[in-house]
Amino acid sequence: MGEQSGSTTPGGDGAARTYERITDAVIALDGEFRITFCNAGSERVLGEGESELRGTPVQDAIPNGVGSTVREGCEHALKIQESIRFEEYFESLDAWYELRVYPAETAVTVHFRDITDRVRREDQLRRRERALQDAYEALADANRPLSEQVEGLLRIVRETLGTECGALSSIQESTNEYTLEAVDADEGIALQAGTTVPLDSTNCQRVVTAGRTVAIEDLETDAPELGKRTASGDGEVACYLGTPIFVDGSVYGTFCFYDRESCPGGFSDWEQTFVGLLANWIGYKLERQRYRERLEASNEQLEQFAYAASHDLQEPLRMVSSYLSLIQQRYEEELDEDGQEFLAFAVDGADRMREMIEGLLAYSRVETQGDPFEPVDLETVLEDVVDDLQFRLDETDATLSIGSLPRVQGDDDQLRQVFQNLLENAIEYSGDEPPSIHITADRKTATDSTGARGEAVSSGDGKLVISISDAGIGIDPDNRTRVFEVFERLHSHDAHAGTGIGLALCQRIVERHGGEIWIHPDPDEGTTFCLSLPDASIE
Repeated sequence: MGEQSGSTTPGGDGAARTYERITDAVIALDGEFRITFCNAGSERVLGEGESELRGTPVQDAIPNGVGSTVREGCEHALKIQESIRFEEYFESLDAWYELRVYPAETAVTVHFRDITDRVRREDQLRRRERALQDAYEALADANRPLSEQVEGLLRIVRETLGTECGALSSIQESTNEYTLEAVDADEGIALQAGTTVPLDSTNCQRVVTAGRTVAIEDLETDAPELGKRTASGDGEVACYLGTPIFVDGSVYGTFCFYDRESCPGGFSDWEQTFVGLLANWIGYKLERQRYRERLEASNEQLEQFAYAASHDLQEPLRMVSSYLSLIQQRYEEELDEDGQEFLAFAVDGADRMREMIEGLLAYSRVETQGDPFEPVDLETVLEDVVDDLQFRLDETDATLSIGSLPRVQGDDDQLRQVFQNLLENAIEYSGDEPPSIHITADRKTATDSTGARGEAVSSGDGKLVISISDAGIGIDPDNRTRVFEVFERLHSHDAHAGTGIGLALCQRIVERHGGEIWIHPDPDEGTTFCLSLPDASIE
């Protein structure tokens, strides 16, 4: 595509007529990079006609401070004799252009193609992807309090929408109250969390009444009936996007964004969907928080009741036990065989009642009287437990093998109670054969493991799984969750001693440590108890 003699356009007059029919801008340069031709489209880009531009160096002819870049590109293309492409932003036109430079032997042709729409679409897509990624990171950080997560979401959405303010509110329709619970705003907007204004003075009333997302591009033209209402009751608002937050099926409040300038083009469907999805997540988290608060309150009341009931029962039980002992000491020889049997039943019942009360007291105190967590060496814990149970182990001719056990984060005394209860169970329910007990540790659970509440469990990150296996009488699969309930017994007192609270206590302690306890399915005889505990080697 070289320059022909007598022509100022590469390719001659035929090429010039072709370039004139092209709507995109096209210019031709000589070997000194001076303009020798430009079509009608180039006048729009360069701001002048061909007569004014002919002979002008390209770096001087192209505005917006990109002339030097174009000159360098043309020089490079001419030198390597290969076409090149690059993109530049023309500030005065607020437009992006793709420039393609085609070299001949002693001249170049430059083609300008407007790619503004494509660049803006790509930029919009990147911003949306960034917003989704930022929102995901904010939601995925389970260690951050909900209030901080909400503040992060307000900032992310506000920056994505380009609005001056974002807020999370709670409402009380019955009292016409609207309270700002969290705010993220530009400087100069005087809004604070905790502010309460009349609901009917805000745009959010429409959201609450409709129970759906409301998007207003320009309040003055699109919703004049709202008058000077605002999203917060302070300062006029020109555009608004708000969506309701539902908790337990009712409108809890709103997730809203607004600006003092109108929003040309309005809020896109994607933007409305994005805000709606995050509002749904906030509603879900608020529901969970409300549920946990109710559960904690219920558990606290249960603990208080259990402690009070068991504590108050101890005194009359002590009196009963004392008088039974006196009767046994003074009158046992005067009683006939039936009387002695009845007295033995009464003494045994009082002893079992005392054990149950002590177990209930221990159960109610797991949360309130536990020690702070610290690294605990399980091998040391097991050594202490084995020492305490040595008489039972010798008496039953039990064999006990303990693998290498890790250090975990926990309460030393409570973990000692867990392993003592589980070992006592393994000895008690060994059947006719001497007990054979194996204790191992692993970072993985077996497949199809079921937790104390019948749910599938996994050790998860930072968890270790301890297994206590025996070759005893086993537990029916239908009873593998029942055994963890308070005072649940699978056998009579005559067959096996116990209060029916030991495994429930183990479960409560393990759950306090953030773990789970379950019974591993085993087709053979015997039982394997598994419990997950936090690994002390992981910060």
